[in-house]
Amino acid sequence: MGARGGPVKPGGWRRAVSCFVAVLLTACGDSRPPEAPINRVAAFTVGAAVSLGRYQFHGRVAPADLTRVAFRIEGQITDLPVQAGQRVQSGQVLARIDDTIQAQVLADARAQFELGERQLQRAENLYRRGTLTTARLDQLRAAYRLAAARLQQAEAGLRYTVVRAPFDGVVDHVMKELHEPVSAGETVATVYRTDRTDVLLDLPDSLPARAHEANDLSALKIQARFGGGTEVYDMRLLKASTARNPATEAFEYWLTMPSSGSPFPPGMTVTLSVDLESAGFEAGAAHQVPLTALEAGATRDSFRVWRLVDGVVNPVPVRLGPFTEAGVMVLAGVQAGDRLVTSDHARLRAGEAVATAGGGQ
Repeated sequence: MGARGGPVKPGGWRRAVSCFVAVLLTACGDSRPPEAPINRVAAFTVGAAVSLGRYQFHGRVAPADLTRVAFRIEGQITDLPVQAGQRVQSGQVLARIDDTIQAQVLADARAQFELGERQLQRAENLYRRGTLTTARLDQLRAAYRLAAARLQQAEAGLRYTVVRAPFDGVVDHVMKELHEPVSAGETVATVYRTDRTDVLLDLPDSLPARAHEANDLSALKIQARFGGGTEVYDMRLLKASTARNPATEAFEYWLTMPSSGSPFPPGMTVTLSVDLESAGFEAGAAHQVPLTALEAGATRDSFRVWRLVDGVVNPVPVRLGPFTEAGVMVLAGVQAGDRLVTSDHARLRAGEAVATAGGGQ
C-alpha cells in the first residue's frame, strides 16, 4: 500500500532502497579524514667507487716565514721609510726611534773606556818598573774590563734604536706610524720571504689519522695550480701541525717550493693534487656524494644519509673521507646505485614513504 493506501508500483521499493544506500555512502565518505600528503624530495644516485690514491684540495698562499719586526727598547719613531708591499733587502732599515739618549750614553761610555785604557797602560809601565803594587794593577784592570763592558752595552743600545729587515723579502704590514711612540717588543712591521712560495692547506681528520700508513711523508707528490691558472708546479711538504686549529677544526699542513721570479701573493687560492700512493699510503676506494645528501648525526663528527628504497626512506650512518669540489668522498655506508635524499632531511621519518621531485615513489 502507498502512503495514501494505494498499491505500490512494481520496482518502486527497489528504487527507494538504492537511493537510500547512495545517500548513506556519500555521508560516510565525507566523514573520513583526508590522507596526509606524501613528502616530495630530491634524490641523487650514487655512482661507481673511485680510487683514493689521488686527492684534490684547495689551499691558499701563505706568507713564507712571516716575521714580526720590533724594537728592543721603547722610544718615539723618527724614521719609517717603508710601506706595505715594498720589497726590502736583508739589513735594510725599516724604522728608527729617537737615539739622543743612547748616543749620549755611548759617548760617555767610550770616553770612560778610553780613559781606563790609558790608565791601565801607565799602570803596567809602573808595575814593570816596580813602583806599582799588584793590588793596584788588579784594580785598574778590573776598571778597564768594566768600562769595556759598558761600552759594548752602550753600542748595543744605539743599535737597538734601528730595526732592519732580517732577510730579503716583502713588507706585509706596517703597524706603526711616523712620530708614534712604541714600546719594547711591540710589532712595527711584518716581513715575509720572497725566495720561496708557501701554501697553507687545511686537512680533515681522515688523512692525518692515516699518517701512520705512510713510508715517508716527505715523498708525497704534490702538484699545484695557482689562481685558476693552467701551469702546474711541484711542491713538497714543509711542516704539519699535530693538533687541530681551534678556528677551523682542521689540521694545518704547509707546502713549499722555490720562487722563480715574482712570488705568488699571499691569499691567492691554490688547487692541489696530492698523490698519496707516492708516500706509501694504501689507496682505497670511496663513493662521491653531494654535501646536500649529508645530515649531521647525534654525536660530534658523525653523519648520516637518507637512503631511498622502493619509495621508502631510512637513515644510514656513513664514514666520510676527504672533501672535493663536487662534494665529499664516503668511505663506508653507501654503494653504487643507492638513491640518497638531498632535500628536506628535517621532515623525514624512518620508514616514511616519499615521492621524488621527478615523480613517483
